[in-house]
Amino acid sequence: MEREPNLISSGASRRIVEDGVPFKIDIYKLEGGDGWTLDVVTEDGTSIVWDYLFDDDQAAFEEAVTTIRNEGAVAFANGGSNVVPFRK
Repeated sequence: MEREPNLISSGASRRIVEDGVPFKIDIYKLEGGDGWTLDVVTEDGTSIVWDYLFDDDQAAFEEAVTTIRNEGAVAFANGGSNVVPFRK
């Protein structure tokens, strides 16, 4: 049986607080994979995953911070118009 690839977490992953709103920025890739995945998690557990991969982890981190600042931290954390909620 073929083993599953390891998930590599970037050292650029971290928690940030923007305008008093906490965010967890997760940046990871599959072992041997091409590109880094960006996932921003809000305080209420909403996960926003970018649809494309980044060439390096620092570019992913910068994209997260820029997007949070451009969208406005509170709007971003409260689901904004670009977040589609999952139905239970």
